[in-house]
Amino acid sequence: MKWKQINSENFQVIFPTGFEIEAERTANVLEHLYGYVGKSLNTKPRKISIILQNQPIESNGFVTLAPRHSEFYTTPPQDNEPNDWINSLAVHELRHVVQMDKTTSGINIPLIEEIQFAVFGGVFPIWFIEGDAVINETALSNSGRGRLSDWEKEIRANTLANAKYSYSKYYFGSLKDNIPDYYRLGYFMTAKMRRDLGDSTYNQLFNRAKNKFYIPWPFSNSLKHYSGYSTNQLFHKTIEDLKQRWLQQQKALNTVTYSPINKQTNSITTNYFLPKALNKDEMICIKSGLGDLSSFYKIRKDGTEIKVFNIGPQLTPHFDVKNDLIVWDEIRFDPRFQYRTYSVICTYNLKTKKFKQLTKESRYFSPNLSPDGKSIAVVKVSNSNSFNLVLLDSSTGNEVKMLPNAENSFIQTPSFNEEGTKLVYAISNNQGRNIALFDFNTEKETLLLKWDFKQSLRPSFYGNQIIYNSTYNGMDNIYALNTETGKIFQLTNSDQGAFNGAIDRFNEQLLFNDFSQHGQNIASIQINSIKEIEVRNDTSTFIKFYQPFVNREQGKSVLDSFPTLSYTAKPFKEGTHLINFHSISPYATIPEDDRYMAGITLKSNNLLNTMAISLDYAFDNAVKSGRYSASIAYKKFYPIFSFDYKNSKKTAVFDTVINNQPQLQEFSFRQNEFDFTVSVPLSFYKNNYNYNISVSSEISYISRYNVENGPKNLLKHIDFPIDNTLYFSRTSRRAARDINPKWGQQISFRYSSLPFDNQLDGSIFTMESVFLFPGLFKHHSMVASFNYQNNTGIFKNAIEIPEASGSAYTSRTSLLENSLLLRYRFPLFYPDWELGRFAYIKRFKGGFFADYENIANNGDLKSYGLELRADCNLFRFYLPNYDIGTRMIFLTDKTVKSPFFELVFNFTL
Repeated sequence: MKWKQINSENFQVIFPTGFEIEAERTANVLEHLYGYVGKSLNTKPRKISIILQNQPIESNGFVTLAPRHSEFYTTPPQDNEPNDWINSLAVHELRHVVQMDKTTSGINIPLIEEIQFAVFGGVFPIWFIEGDAVINETALSNSGRGRLSDWEKEIRANTLANAKYSYSKYYFGSLKDNIPDYYRLGYFMTAKMRRDLGDSTYNQLFNRAKNKFYIPWPFSNSLKHYSGYSTNQLFHKTIEDLKQRWLQQQKALNTVTYSPINKQTNSITTNYFLPKALNKDEMICIKSGLGDLSSFYKIRKDGTEIKVFNIGPQLTPHFDVKNDLIVWDEIRFDPRFQYRTYSVICTYNLKTKKFKQLTKESRYFSPNLSPDGKSIAVVKVSNSNSFNLVLLDSSTGNEVKMLPNAENSFIQTPSFNEEGTKLVYAISNNQGRNIALFDFNTEKETLLLKWDFKQSLRPSFYGNQIIYNSTYNGMDNIYALNTETGKIFQLTNSDQGAFNGAIDRFNEQLLFNDFSQHGQNIASIQINSIKEIEVRNDTSTFIKFYQPFVNREQGKSVLDSFPTLSYTAKPFKEGTHLINFHSISPYATIPEDDRYMAGITLKSNNLLNTMAISLDYAFDNAVKSGRYSASIAYKKFYPIFSFDYKNSKKTAVFDTVINNQPQLQEFSFRQNEFDFTVSVPLSFYKNNYNYNISVSSEISYISRYNVENGPKNLLKHIDFPIDNTLYFSRTSRRAARDINPKWGQQISFRYSSLPFDNQLDGSIFTMESVFLFPGLFKHHSMVASFNYQNNTGIFKNAIEIPEASGSAYTSRTSLLENSLLLRYRFPLFYPDWELGRFAYIKRFKGGFFADYENIANNGDLKSYGLELRADCNLFRFYLPNYDIGTRMIFLTDKTVKSPFFELVFNFTL
């Protein structure tokens, strides 16, 4: 890829060639927002680089330090709120820039970006960081997530159901209950804080927290200082405030309770998305949840479920079905470059039970089948952010027709009429949202509504009416637009929100998703029994928790208009920006040989993340000497090239004779190690499986000098040993509750030898494997790991494969040749315990194991035992996630007293 840049007063916008128009517009938006995004925090950010990534189809953005920059993933999502996507990204992500710059102001010393980032993440909980940014995007625009009733639904449903959930549960999530992400918790708690304290005190709280970063829980401590209550108390005050507002809203709405067609056997969060009729007796939907992967399910009238087909990952749940053919979109990754992703169209024939991936390396979204099943209407998003409706041939996937889109409005969720002569779809731009109709006979597009900022989505035809969901009364419901009269009528009046309406012509009923505390259910209303309510503009009951901040900021959207200055785009030459030192960071480590080291690292990463450099010094306490190292990795090309250098002091012993007595003599030397590695890591999806393949080859050179008291025959150099590795894995996707993937195979081969060394001889071949199987019950897992090694020469005593549990507690009587490790693991219960501010335990899990070594030799080590572990968060930090527990190990060797107890302490970031 070739890159360009625009340098404005406060931003450097870096973008791929071909994205010039959007890049210039982005530069104007950023400069326009510069004076607004930091107003309430009295901060104007320093100049920063913004990278526009047009290769991913995921919709996202982030700001980071080390190195300091921001990245915008420029493809809009199909469920985007009524606004321009890049405008929304800019107003949200720039608030993060303000937050970081305010936190690090006063400590702007060169080369401490990692330390600054650590201070920022250590002081402010992530819910506050994101909640503050959501308030910003909501108050400064006519859209923003704080204006969406859909965004409130999980917390609203739990609150009105009197669920007594803890602060930690809402923060860290749950594996049994419907807990939304921390963005929503953060929005409500941060809004409550700003509403009650006012922006001046809010600003002082921010300052105190970042200035007292060295005390435990500085944010909570500062909140207590200014408000008199802790973070936990703020949470409960927020929920109580929201409850009173939602109870008033509920009373004003006079809602209806709908009976679900699906029959849930437990209260685990489960969704039955997008119900569509197949025939008079069956419908089909996408079922997913904490205990279930996304799959197509048939639902009968009596609620009986029949699983049809597992599907791969989607950005937004979506599918269509006609004439027994299902069509949907799925994510695909470029095997090598994870920033390049695709949205492909897939089909499944219910009669023949055949799956087909219809397109490859495409950027198609929200497919909808024509009535005759010959065409598929999709939304196409180009790499330059051109938006078009395209018709595909349903048998080949080839493009047949592209519909015009002169204004380049963003297009969402198209749908054919019964005759296949018209398409209806949602469109968005800076004016908000509208519903458009395209007539194939006249080749013209007609707008059906007035532009507004209601979240109107998923329109479909029913005679001369358009069925869609919107938020006219302050709650998501299904509405009908009469295309002849222009009148809008409300069809549902759900207590928690109705979505995804679809006409069942077999039974003359409206199918829709009715949200409940435990997920999206399927409900229906007979069409002839619907009590239509004409929509009025003054009936919204939305609680508008954001409203005070609109008045405190500008009183209106600042994105209604912005400058259109011309900027000169210049080449961004990657080669001249490869070195970018940003951090000197301290560290301490305990290597595998238990030698304690402490040191510092100087790090460089270029903005495009294609080259990384580190220079390292550490003091090795065991040898009382320094260790120096350097590494460089270049990742632009298909192989990754890396070079590592290390200089360190080593100690060893050798056999000698002193005064006719054999003794072990200790000696020392310094050692230079040079390693050069070429690797190709690949990963991709296929159907419901994840694949990973990695090939690497490493060649090295070792030289020794400053030998003190060493043997005369000490090798001064080891010439170019080669280490080759091949890794392959295939694992099924797993639901949140699964201990492991249901099915999986992982295998790696490694071969090390010294073909170029005339002094040394030997080789080692290892094979490690893991096989995953489903257990006896749902979410249980059986794991079998067989490992083998063959060692010769200088590698004779090496152990490079996993050993049996308890091997450290007994002496080995023979060389390790192979091992067989068996594991059975299962969930026990899901307590969601909040243990003050010290721990939150999400799940307890148990397991049994049995291990064997050298399985052809009955005399070798065998062990068995059991384990008890817990998934938890500690000290109210969102990351790391911890897996903590204990193992009890029994050895079959009766000469060794057992059991032994071991601590299990794992964490993931």
